[in-house]
Amino acid sequence: MESADSIRSLYRHFLSDITQKSLTAFYYACSYSKADYSRFMNVTASLALKLIPDSLKSQPVFFCIDDTMISKFGRKFEDVSKPFDHAAHNGSNYLNGHCFVSLMLCVPIWSNCRIAYLAVPLGYRMWQKKQSKLELAAAMVPQVMPSFASQKNVIILCDSWYAKKNLACIVDEYPNRDLICNARADSVIYDLAP
Repeated sequence: MESADSIRSLYRHFLSDITQKSLTAFYYACSYSKADYSRFMNVTASLALKLIPDSLKSQPVFFCIDDTMISKFGRKFEDVSKPFDHAAHNGSNYLNGHCFVSLMLCVPIWSNCRIAYLAVPLGYRMWQKKQSKLELAAAMVPQVMPSFASQKNVIILCDSWYAKKNLACIVDEYPNRDLICNARADSVIYDLAP
């Protein structure tokens, strides 16, 4: 699978071949569309789950949650900010750009007589300081969970930034769901005993 570096790249290499719409129309749609993207996530998840061969149906499916930083060199981009980047190696812990929270599904397939996992992106939301990244993730996860109703073993993977009650309680709402993550010292996952 090949990734697109930007909407412009996606337009240049794919979208322009299948539509007469301009690049500006796609920028506008991405910025101002009020579409319900949960349907796209559910259809994508359903298609990805159909890729699992019968011999691997007992293997776990991994549902990954993470955030990614996209650096921008200009300052006149919509919703550009200076988010903290704990992995920055540029002399500053702050990056000029955008931060996206992403969901990815990893399904087992056979590759060279071995089990390999195919990573399928399900959804992205741009962080805009109105909600925390944790709140964005916690809002996206329930939208796609109906696709996993027949799946026996779904493991949610995330880093320590998402190991909080908002996300951990979602795991308890669905059967056959587990959570694997690092827990920070300040993580509150459960209420105190009465």
